[in-house]
Amino acid sequence: MRHHLALATLILSTLAGRAHAQRCRGCVPGVEDTIVRTHFAPALGLHFGSPQKASAALGVVLGQTWQRNGADHSRLLALYAEPGMSAGRASLAFLDYGHGSFGSGVGIAATALRTYNDPWTAKENMTYGGVEILLWPIVFVGPRIGMFRAISGTTSKPWFMSLDFGIGL
Repeated sequence: MRHHLALATLILSTLAGRAHAQRCRGCVPGVEDTIVRTHFAPALGLHFGSPQKASAALGVVLGQTWQRNGADHSRLLALYAEPGMSAGRASLAFLDYGHGSFGSGVGIAATALRTYNDPWTAKENMTYGGVEILLWPIVFVGPRIGMFRAISGTTSKPWFMSLDFGIGL
C-alpha cells in the first residue's frame, strides 16, 4: 500500500511541477505576455451582398500575433481571390485584429473587381478598382464597405459603393 501511495505522490508532484512551468507569461509577476509570433496561414470567407450577391474568398495571410492583457492581437497582410455569383474580386488587405473582448478587428483592402451575370448596384461586364473597409465587431463576422471606380468599360456612373456582410475575409 505504501508503494502505491509513494508512486501516486511522485506522479502528482511531477504533474504539479509541469503545470507550474506551463503557466502563461502574464500569470507570473514581472513578466510581460507580449511574445510576437510570425505566421503564415490560409484565409477563408463567405460574403453576401452587393455587387456579388454571394461569394467565397480563398487566400493567404502573413503576419504577427501576440497576447496583451490576456487577449490575442494580430496584424496581418492578406492576399485573396473571391469568385462570386455576379462578380469576382482580388484583394490585398491590412488587418488589425484583437480589439476588445470579442475578438473584434478592422481592415483596409485595395481591391480589383470584375462584374458579370447581372450584379447588384454595378454595371455588368465592367472592371473596377477600389478601397474597402472591413469591420468585425465579433470574431471575423461583420460588414465590408467599399468605394469603387470603373477602370475599363463605359458607364454613365463610374463610381459605385459596395456593401456586404460576411464571415471571415
